[in-house]
Amino acid sequence: MQHKKDLVSEVSSKKQIIEDVRKWSQHFLEIPNKHLGGFPACPFANKTWKDNKVVVEVKRKNKWYKTELNGHLKQLDFSVHEILIFCDPYFNYSLEEFQDIIDAYNSWYNKKDIFFMGFHPLNPANEEEQEFLVTPNGDAPTVDSDLEYSMMLAQKFSQLQEASDKLHRIGYYKKWPSGYYQDVVVSRAKTYKRIFGGRHDG
Repeated sequence: MQHKKDLVSEVSSKKQIIEDVRKWSQHFLEIPNKHLGGFPACPFANKTWKDNKVVVEVKRKNKWYKTELNGHLKQLDFSVHEILIFCDPYFNYSLEEFQDIIDAYNSWYNKKDIFFMGFHPLNPANEEEQEFLVTPNGDAPTVDSDLEYSMMLAQKFSQLQEASDKLHRIGYYKKWPSGYYQDVVVSRAKTYKRIFGGRHDG
């Protein structure tokens, strides 16, 4: 049983993490990005936050990662919220192990129309092909882009693919680095088509 002091600490920590995630989104995903012809890195992020469609949950100390995440997934109602961001401030797994977790969840849940992606503190977006994510104005960021916890994002696969197709039609991906585009967008579209069939832009 947790002591009252520990519970208060966890609530305070969760509040701070939610604030950090919101600030990260505002400074890196939602502002016009010069590398992308003026498009934000995530053109739908601002509205999704403003419409209260984002749920941020935080892993509790000494709890199993998958048990916690599975519990939040069971409670998630996609008719109310569009995305779950599951943060783990206690992560002790490598980047490779985290990618294995993401891949496993996608293999289990893609056919249930849920897609997962993640961010790991040991894989900051500082490689050349990902530089546009942390330097939207072309200058060094005024806010630290590296969060101190992992994040797993879950959202409706069909909704994500529909949004991606819309972005294709307005030219959003034209300035994406080719390798990053192939790894992220084309790979995801092929997976969606393999599972659900139908047309996709890619």
